[in-house]
Amino acid sequence: MVKIKISKLIVSLYIFIIAPVVYANDYKNWLDNLQEEAKEYGVSKETFLDTVSNLKYPNKKVLKYYNNQPEFKITFNNYYKRNINTSRVSKGKKLLVKHKSLLDKISEEFFVPAEIIVSIWGIETNYGSYIGNFSIVDSLATLAYESKRKKYFKKEFFNSLLIIDKAYISSDKMIGSWAGAMGQSQFMPSSYLEYAIDHNNDKKIDLWNSYEDIFASIANYLRRHGWKAKEYWSNEYYSNEHYLKQLKDKQLYSNKLLRKNSNNKLSTSHLDENLSTEIKVIKKNPNKRFFLIFNNFNVIKKYNNSNFYALVLGELANIIRTK
Repeated sequence: MVKIKISKLIVSLYIFIIAPVVYANDYKNWLDNLQEEAKEYGVSKETFLDTVSNLKYPNKKVLKYYNNQPEFKITFNNYYKRNINTSRVSKGKKLLVKHKSLLDKISEEFFVPAEIIVSIWGIETNYGSYIGNFSIVDSLATLAYESKRKKYFKKEFFNSLLIIDKAYISSDKMIGSWAGAMGQSQFMPSSYLEYAIDHNNDKKIDLWNSYEDIFASIANYLRRHGWKAKEYWSNEYYSNEHYLKQLKDKQLYSNKLLRKNSNNKLSTSHLDENLSTEIKVIKKNPNKRFFLIFNNFNVIKKYNNSNFYALVLGELANIIRTK
């Protein structure tokens, strides 16, 4: 009986005292061994040591989110309802008006419509009301140490150190999602370094507080990925049941016929009758839904590689657009 109690005590000591210490030491050793690789990546020794000294353990909350990502596939209708609601539409319209002068200036410079910029802002962080409260450095170090995408997250961890190195922002103010997306535009560190802009010329690229930097960075991202000026993105298509049955996913159809058979002339008024347009069919709903797809739809997918995301973002932009 005494031996059993001693054995249980030893097991408890290992689980609650020894194992966490070993785990922390392994993590610390792993971080220390990254110093030379970080140096080759361009990170200064001072930034590396200062930042790493504050990382004691892998972040358990980050790992919990990472390991509990939903595996089920959400339907388009549910995704639509989750991202487009009365509150988001109303707020989007008001913010388009509130920031009209700034958005018009940025739209003219980058050729990206204001409603697209605001819709990305709205879907990514609900217009900046929730950007996440995780330390980006802590999250990325944790995921680089313990995830199925270690190589990817290690690169983003180094990129976050480069941002600190360039004095764009301090590590304590660099907050965002558990997965490492930052600020009101939810840029990963690599996207921040490549596409974020100091548009107000204050020698900082502030995606947390500067509307000018946020809007310009989103527009620059889309422009650099091939956004075409004065070209549409997507919109829902309505027609009679007989004609809709003929339409197939990812196929091109004559704009002349699409306009002729449309039940909503406004949704096809922008179509050039001499060209053709791709149709996207959303099947997993009680009733199929049909969308007209244009080049800029694929550019939106560079922001988030999801058909649902691009379609819903495009619809939000169509709804909040003011004429």
